[in-house]
Amino acid sequence: MKTLGASLAAAVLFVCGALSPLTAQQQKPPKPPKPPPAPKAQARPGGGGAKANEAVKRLNENPTKELDRFTNMSPKEREKELSKLPPQRRAVFEQRLEQYQRLTPEQRANVRQRVEEMESLPKDRQNAVKQEIQRLSALPPAQRRKELDSEAFNQKFSPDEQALVHDRFPRIPKPDPPATSKD
Repeated sequence: MKTLGASLAAAVLFVCGALSPLTAQQQKPPKPPKPPPAPKAQARPGGGGAKANEAVKRLNENPTKELDRFTNMSPKEREKELSKLPPQRRAVFEQRLEQYQRLTPEQRANVRQRVEEMESLPKDRQNAVKQEIQRLSALPPAQRRKELDSEAFNQKFSPDEQALVHDRFPRIPKPDPPATSKD
């Protein structure tokens, strides 16, 4: 009986093995797979969607007000609010918040004042000042000092704008205002 079962199994395997290549030759080639559907807009984990947009908008509108608001929150509330931000934006904000919290109350007041002064400028001048700060940040200190003392810098920026740029680089002393003669 065992030999009959083994013979039958061998015969089935032989037939299947012989037929398999024949049927493969007769079949049509497989169709290429369909491309995956376009990804739908999905909420990103850790800060996607409308809540993230709202949170980012608030940060952009008044960053110092938001820093003060987060400073006064409990750790649990802060974590809940931070979870609404996209991961990269959250990391940057957490770093700024940590720096801000290390400041003295007087230093915080100075930061708020500088931000208000910057926001009082027209948008094109805000952008010019920000670009100048970025450009100067990339320079070595000696070159930065030279640029800040240059006539081109003084002609390009108003005294208020110059003060904003100089405030960004506190180790470089501000130039004394020109003396006016009282004759």
